[in-house]
Amino acid sequence: MQKLRLGLYGALTVAGIGWPWLYIYKFIKETEALGLTDPIEIVNLFSAGVWANASAESIAADLTLVLITSFIFYAAEGMRIGMKRWYLYIPATFAISFAFSFGLFMFNREKTIQQTTTSSEAIGEAAIGS
Repeated sequence: MQKLRLGLYGALTVAGIGWPWLYIYKFIKETEALGLTDPIEIVNLFSAGVWANASAESIAADLTLVLITSFIFYAAEGMRIGMKRWYLYIPATFAISFAFSFGLFMFNREKTIQQTTTSSEAIGEAAIGS
């Protein structure tokens, strides 16, 4: 079951790079068609689209709360299970995508749990064998 989870998290991490960036690419092409070249204008246009109407605002508000919750989860879970560099998933969210950073966090979380479980089992077996 653990290999299945790792495979799913890995696949979702890869999809988390490709799928969101496909739409960013389309957006960039749209801004080029409009003749926009200033990065500030492009970011402003993108930001305006996020809050363009009530349905977009609903999705943006929902995602904002999910992001905040996930950042708390990264910190709490990362520290709880002893993940190294758990804090890097937060900037990865903004630099790449939330779908990428969350999938990667879950993938590495699963691997950390697996390593901890394997180490605990080895210690237990060694104690029994002594």
